Amino acid sequence: MLDRRGLIALGALAALPRAARAQTIFELPDPAGLRVFLHRPANWRPDGRAIIVLHGLRRDADRYLAEWAPQAEAANLLLVAPEFSRALFPTVASYNWGNVVSEDLRPNAPEAWTFGLIDRIWDAVRARTGAVRAGYTLFGHSAGAQFVHRYLLLAEASRAEAIITANAGSYTMPVRDVAFPFGLGGLDVPEARLQAAFARPVTVLLGADDADPRHPSLPRQPGAIAQGPHRLARGLNFYATARAEAWRLEMPFRWRLETVPGVGHDNGGMARRAAEIAVSAAG
Repeated sequence: MLDRRGLIALGALAALPRAARAQTIFELPDPAGLRVFLHRPANWRPDGRAIIVLHGLRRDADRYLAEWAPQAEAANLLLVAPEFSRALFPTVASYNWGNVVSEDLRPNAPEAWTFGLIDRIWDAVRARTGAVRAGYTLFGHSAGAQFVHRYLLLAEASRAEAIITANAGSYTMPVRDVAFPFGLGGLDVPEARLQAAFARPVTVLLGADDADPRHPSLPRQPGAIAQGPHRLARGLNFYATARAEAWRLEMPFRWRLETVPGVGHDNGGMARRAAEIAVSAAG
């Protein structure tokens, strides 16, 4: 169900020309029932850019699509919003943490990790839309940002042309003396994997006003609290830690840090700047 912000976004979308509101929903056959929401801008063509947007804790891909659609129209981005529903991904571990471990922190085999679904979703989108571009921009907000940066660190996110992680509530710091999910401890992550991650075009995008230490959905596990009192502090810490680790290992570092003035924990507020980044980063 859409909240007030989602209804406002739908109202903005309804004001667009009818030809601009080309939206569809389809399901992946495996896992059965995983829905994918699509918005195809009126002027988008098969050789155009695309962005995959990962929703937050509420698993509300419909609201994310509504909030993003005006920006997708303005930037001419094919918009893809998969829904990691609670029916299919019932826990924080299965979505936010990529199913790398179970809820009680027992390691899962890499073939059980959920990161590989993103490229399968993109393959299905290409088949349905005729998109010919090999890659896409990958954007995640809040819980989706947790998924995105862990995908980057642990499984390469190889077909993403640009990666934007926005307002995550907690992070896997690229250090080995902190256990997963708040560090790499207990996982077999070779330095070559970190080197590849640090060399990717990544933007750590933070709302300048996302600084409420009492936000109701802010992760409060001890490992998350150790990263900072609120999302803005934790994001700044993540970027600084990654940069310091890259320098320590003498690895190239292509990440960028950017704050969005006047925006708190708000996917819609982050979307405009993220769309601009997607257009410029994709080339």
